[in-house]
Amino acid sequence: MKKDFAVIFDLDGTLLNTDLLIRKSFEHVFKRYKPDYQISDEEHLSFLGPTLKYTFSRYFPEYMIDELIDYYREYNHSHHQDYVTIYPHVQETLAYLHAQNYPMAVVTTKYRHAAYIGLDLFKITPYFDMVLGMDDVKEVKPSPEGILRVMETYHCSKGLYIGDNVTDIQAGQNAGIYTAGVKWTPKGYQKMESLHPDIMIDDMSQIIPFIERMEEK
Repeated sequence: MKKDFAVIFDLDGTLLNTDLLIRKSFEHVFKRYKPDYQISDEEHLSFLGPTLKYTFSRYFPEYMIDELIDYYREYNHSHHQDYVTIYPHVQETLAYLHAQNYPMAVVTTKYRHAAYIGLDLFKITPYFDMVLGMDDVKEVKPSPEGILRVMETYHCSKGLYIGDNVTDIQAGQNAGIYTAGVKWTPKGYQKMESLHPDIMIDDMSQIIPFIERMEEK
């Protein structure tokens, strides 16, 4: 029987280190469509988190956006195995929580198909009862829509959302559940910390004692 506490994860930057893949994918697009433009390290960091539509809209006219996104995804989807890694103790933490019958889900701003590419690569897909991408919701984070759908689907009164971005913490707080910010994001975690998530973690395994304490409250 499933527990009354849902554990919901962001994907990129939280479960999987996709930073290099994202960097290579954007460089691939710019090399073709804006070949004389040099992307700075600061700009690369700003690409982590927002939707592709938002990011490309900063550099290109609206009529080009769909073509750019398709070109980005074609490269991105076929290079996961070259550039993506899984963060330490993610697999062990997921296995433990799954064995304890916690409902688990992923809510990401990627398309669901792309999310499954990464999850399947590291064989962690079976741990999740639900995977929601941006094509499954009307409003992306910081809207709580995806998180609330998970909570409602599994009839959970409590939950935790774990993410690496300000919008992750905002989405969890907007959904009225506990929030955890990860400290391994290359963007730094000070902005997340300023939103006062319930816990900041250095290692994914640290969510286990937190969940068990909050579940008993």
